[in-house]
Amino acid sequence: MQRAAIGVDLGGTNLRFGLVREDEKIISRRRTGTMAAEGVEIVLERLTSGIQTLAMKAESTGLEVAGIGIGVPGIISVRDGIVRLSPNLPGWQDVPLRSRLSESFQYPVYVENDANAYALGEYWFGAGKGAKSMVCITLGTGVGGGIILDGHVWRGADGMAGEVGHITVNPDGPLCPCGNRGCLERYSSATAVMEMAAQAASGSGKTALKTLLKSGLLTPEAIANAAKKGDREAVRIYSEAGKYLGIAVADLIDLLNMECIVIGGGMSGAWELIIGPLKEEVQARAFKIPAGRCRILRGRLKDDAGILGAAGLALKTNP
Repeated sequence: MQRAAIGVDLGGTNLRFGLVREDEKIISRRRTGTMAAEGVEIVLERLTSGIQTLAMKAESTGLEVAGIGIGVPGIISVRDGIVRLSPNLPGWQDVPLRSRLSESFQYPVYVENDANAYALGEYWFGAGKGAKSMVCITLGTGVGGGIILDGHVWRGADGMAGEVGHITVNPDGPLCPCGNRGCLERYSSATAVMEMAAQAASGSGKTALKTLLKSGLLTPEAIANAAKKGDREAVRIYSEAGKYLGIAVADLIDLLNMECIVIGGGMSGAWELIIGPLKEEVQARAFKIPAGRCRILRGRLKDDAGILGAAGLALKTNP
């Protein structure tokens, strides 16, 4: 009987599920709203329902379920499957997720930080496949990260390692919600790009961003399209995002001497706009030997990375 696993990406807005065969194919998907504001029990009910649907799909197609993997934002106690704190999920403090799901399912349950699950997806099945060590940076609403050292996630003493978005890239930069100034997240996230574009659109210069702002169509994708058409302000914004990302990447290269750094998330859709400034900063700042070795790669898996990484926890841990 062929094996499969159920991978779950539990986000503050959406729950994404995938039934993943051991040949890395997602054969069934499900997506639903998280309804995080409704509280822990409602989210657990929706989580259980989605898993049950895919478990039934596995049974009907003759697949043996090796386990359930779940990526959750926040601080996770991986050893005992407890969500210690999740700022994106109201009320999720010391939630024994593994034991709660084990009440409904006989399969092994694996709980991991969502950025680490994303990194594992790219490491096992995506752009980082074949590398021994890598860093994965996710550019979305914020900037996340996961560190893989010799095949294992590096979580740190408190399970909080990999906070790439809060590397200081400009000590005199804007205040970050974390309390620091000049964090990478304030320059290279979708939120930062939107803020810079809105500021540019309200200025006196000529830019297509003014029209986008007035029409309510100002999005990171629209800003990227304007840049590709040569809009100077849009080009400047993405160049700045790439520049500060390059400063952080140079730091990571010097610190960790990685084989590759994989960059994913929604903002990686503007790859051709950010990769040039990024590489310029790396070449100017990082040590030449590790910079020459390190491959800077665009993520391959897009939204599937978290699902595949979570499923991989079951497939790889329980062979």
